[in-house]
Order: sequence, then structure tokens, then C-alpha cells
Amino acid sequence: MAVRQKQAILNTAYKQFKEFELPLDIEYKNYVDIVGPRQAIHPISVKRSFKSWKYILHALRLNYPELSQAPVVVSEPPAPEPKSDPLAALSKAAVPTADLESDE
Repeated sequence: MAVRQKQAILNTAYKQFKEFELPLDIEYKNYVDIVGPRQAIHPISVKRSFKSWKYILHALRLNYPELSQAPVVVSEPPAPEPKSDPLAALSKAAVPTADLESDE
């Protein structure tokens, strides 16, 4: 097929993948559900230009590597749990028994 048509389809796919933040391992059926049947690339265009949906995904990986990179999620590391002090545990255990002896 014509190189211009192939490039136009690839550009359309790139815009949609970037706009909807689609993964590069998405099935065509899920792609149509997310993008919408009116905006999605028609299956006949896919077949004429790339033969199969997987080849469009491969071309996107090669031509637009920024789509392959997973978004970096910045999260705070979990706060370390305070370590229990064995001496503090012993002193807490000793306090109630001393109180019990003085109450009697």
C-alpha cells in the first residue's frame, strides 16, 4: 500500500495511544471499545496497510519509543516500623507487678 497512507494510519494510532494512554499490548477489540468505533482505525485500513493489528503495535514500538516506557509512579517508601525495645518491654511488665504488690 502507499507509504503516505501507512504513515497517516501510524500517526493516527500514535495520537490515539498518547491521548487515551493505551498500552502497547492492547487487543483491537479493547482499543475500539476505549477509543470509540467512529474514531478508531477501521479494520480494513489495518489490513491494507499493516496486514494485522500486531504489526501496527510493533511499528508504534519502533517509531515512538516513548509509548513503550511505563509511566513512573512516584510513591513514598513505607515508613519503617519502630523496633520494639526489649528493655522497655521488660520495664513495662515489671511496673504492673510492683503495683500489685503494693496494693495488697
